[in-house]
Amino acid sequence: MRFLISLCVSLLLLINGRRGVNCGANQVSQMRMSCSRAEKPSGQGPATSSSDPCYDYNTLDESWRDIRQSQSSGYDDTLVERSSWYRLYLNGESAQMSEWCVSYVRCGGETSLFLNGSHPTIEDGVVTREVLGTYWNSDCGSYRSTSIVKVKACPGDYYVYEFVKPNISAPGPMYCAVAFQSISSDPCYNYESLDRPWRANNESGNNICDESFSWNGWYRLFYYRMDIRMSETCVSSFTCNTYINLWLTDPHPQIEDGVVIREVCGSYHLGDCCEYNSNPIRVKACPGNYYVYELVSPPFGCVGYCTDISTISQPVSTVSPDIITGSSITLNYDPCKNYSILDNYWRSIIIYWYTNGYVNRHDDTLVEWDGWYRLFINGSSAQMPEWCVSYMSCGGYSSLWIGDSHPRLEDGVVTREIYGSRNDQCSRYRSDPIQVKACPGNYYVYKFTRPTLSIPAPVYCAVPVSIPSVDPCYNYTSLDEPWRATDHYNLGMCDSNVEWNGWYRLFYNGQNAQMPESCVNQYTCGTSDPLWLNGSHPQLKDGVVTRQVCVSSWNGCCTYASHAIRVKACPGNYYVYEFVKPIFCGAYCVEASSQSIPSASTTTETIPSIQSITPPIITTAMRDPCSELHCSENERCGMKNGVYGCLCKIPQPHSDSFETCESSSGSMSVSRCQLFEAGFPADVLHLNDPSCKGTVRNGRVEFHYDNDEHICGTNLMANGIHFIYDNFILGTPRSEKILKLSFSCVYPQTQMLSMNVEINPLESIVHKTLPAGEGRYRVRMIPYQDDEFTRPFTGAVDAELDQEMHVEVRVEGVDSRQFALVMDTCWATPVNDPDYRLRWDLIVSECPNPNDDTLKLLQNGVSTSSRFSFGMYIFTANSTKLYLHCAVHLCPLSSNRCLTDCDSGHQRREGRSLDFHDSASISMGPLMWSEGM
Repeated sequence: MRFLISLCVSLLLLINGRRGVNCGANQVSQMRMSCSRAEKPSGQGPATSSSDPCYDYNTLDESWRDIRQSQSSGYDDTLVERSSWYRLYLNGESAQMSEWCVSYVRCGGETSLFLNGSHPTIEDGVVTREVLGTYWNSDCGSYRSTSIVKVKACPGDYYVYEFVKPNISAPGPMYCAVAFQSISSDPCYNYESLDRPWRANNESGNNICDESFSWNGWYRLFYYRMDIRMSETCVSSFTCNTYINLWLTDPHPQIEDGVVIREVCGSYHLGDCCEYNSNPIRVKACPGNYYVYELVSPPFGCVGYCTDISTISQPVSTVSPDIITGSSITLNYDPCKNYSILDNYWRSIIIYWYTNGYVNRHDDTLVEWDGWYRLFINGSSAQMPEWCVSYMSCGGYSSLWIGDSHPRLEDGVVTREIYGSRNDQCSRYRSDPIQVKACPGNYYVYKFTRPTLSIPAPVYCAVPVSIPSVDPCYNYTSLDEPWRATDHYNLGMCDSNVEWNGWYRLFYNGQNAQMPESCVNQYTCGTSDPLWLNGSHPQLKDGVVTRQVCVSSWNGCCTYASHAIRVKACPGNYYVYEFVKPIFCGAYCVEASSQSIPSASTTTETIPSIQSITPPIITTAMRDPCSELHCSENERCGMKNGVYGCLCKIPQPHSDSFETCESSSGSMSVSRCQLFEAGFPADVLHLNDPSCKGTVRNGRVEFHYDNDEHICGTNLMANGIHFIYDNFILGTPRSEKILKLSFSCVYPQTQMLSMNVEINPLESIVHKTLPAGEGRYRVRMIPYQDDEFTRPFTGAVDAELDQEMHVEVRVEGVDSRQFALVMDTCWATPVNDPDYRLRWDLIVSECPNPNDDTLKLLQNGVSTSSRFSFGMYIFTANSTKLYLHCAVHLCPLSSNRCLTDCDSGHQRREGRSLDFHDSASISMGPLMWSEGM
């Protein structure tokens, strides 16, 4: 009850303080009984000498008074009659007058008024302060109001002001206000790390603009993982990678100062060191000799916060999270079948800030990358560009591209360098290399990692690579515009205004033509910025390729790059191009030299008519044997041994086969063209069971079996160490050759895995991917609200002490007719670390802990799910979280050794190789303890 009374008094003080209370200093003891609230209207006379302005004030909450308002709203405090005490608010947040120079045209008026001096302390009582103003291009505070303001500091960390009508020669004066959010936790331990070396004052550049970042809260500054501070002295212009450099005008605080407010100045090469005044920020000194800053968005132009290279201190020691592994066995798997999809439209190289509404606000250094990824753009398959991409494309500032060609299927996993573009320098930055793999089906997967922190706002770029549904060699638009020729000068043409759609074939006055492959002069091709191909045209066998498009400008032949385009060589010695809108007001060029454009006589001999190169219409009398084969892009239709089939366009690896296993099922895929060239058409192949034929998909013949409806002659064998599902592909064509390709799925004896991350909602999952050619399954741990295990928790679990908790651990992806899940041990820890020194055992050696009389083992070793319940508890009064961990294994039901007789007290541990099929570890938490009301 004492707590409730104290709370009520606090609430009364808060309410009365904000609304204005007529209570003298000696009336606090009577506040519970009565206290008349007298909210005074605006314009009422000054407070009497007997009243305390800390409790007798008017509120002034006008959003335009915010110093962050960067334009005049036509207000003028000389038009308002004021002679009373006021407390400032901004949008409901307590505010105060600015003590720092405020730029002109702020706070809703023309001249910004601020205090000439710091605010008083509570001990100072009522003080008077001069008021200064800034107008137009005058120096900060060059105008002085003859009217002074009385100020008083009040209990509760706020101020009240006796505002009067300003008397100043500058127009539209307005009292300015600034608000700072209340701090709920110590920012020394609740900050975001900002490791951006390019903010240092030894870096050059001029394009980082901090007003485009989403600032939120407190930040600790680093320089390559070493502590660094904001500059306290004037910074030279065009350093710190920005136009206007922001620095602190006063020294950093001491630890005993707590949170302080500091003015932020901006310097520019045309003015003095503090020509611009940004929004003030709060700073705090922290134990460990570092500082935290509450950075906010600057109010103007392209400006950036600067760090001082001379303040770098020793590297910060950090403790990496424990990596929990239960085995030294490497879990190998095919990333072509185990990847995450990355489908962000803004990663496209055609998303450019100038033409797409400033979308360059993404930063891949803030992404928690984990494993392999496949790129998509709006649902269409994509890949990383292999050429320079203009900066500020792909949704970020620095555009990342791959520094070499993509690998082939036979290359396997390769490592590729990653480069980043900046301004007019294509390879200005080099990031950490990544791994890449080519996959069947004409796509790639990438093992993305966190880009190097020294690159400003880097983003991995993507370019679409969808296969045309119709051959563009026979489905194009003719483009015959002579002004595009390299010998035509600037006519002001601009292809960025053209609605490009699909593929185009180039002509020049009716003759076949192509784009130039070398630098062209600026102001040619009918435009100021001509576009040409940076690379040779493809051959017929290359199919559709992607080529970089360069821009000839005053700064060089390929200083700037536009969007890449796709090109294809066609029968008949011509090319088709998939044009898109260029970044700049340029135009695609046509080569005007006689070497590239055949003469009329040559055209008659070497270039067939459109009708002659268009495929004939297939009729019943004239059937095309290739039309029904549907060969893939990597195949070509042809005849072998008198039979039409799909031949390989390029040589295939010796054994181009891929195998996957999951639970008691498996699949094998082989190259169709490789089989056909070896004399085995797809229709003569089958598994051990002749009724199990293959299915052709994307140029591969896929075979599948499972243990439910499509056993397909699969044999199950066991050797005490592994379980093996065995089958084979059999081919018996009309010849003496026989094909028998065996494959198997193997489950090893032991694999260990553990999750070390906090899960919320509470359902926890371990995905297990075993080595290539082996099985895959997952283990789940789920908390339930009821003893019938029908209502799982869907959010945070708040439980009272001794409340019964119900937990199920189950395995999915294995044959329930062959295996059971056995919980070996289960235990609890107060932190998310299975190896933490403080733990409480729940299940030991597959049986309940005899020292825990709340533990009930409901089911273990009888099916693919096991269950137990226990009474909720906590380790210490200061620890309200509980994390559960279990070590489990799969047991073959045929061993008759999956169920332990816990009543007999027999601890069975020997003979494990006979019933120990595969194991894993799983963790879940936190379970939160809440005190019952």
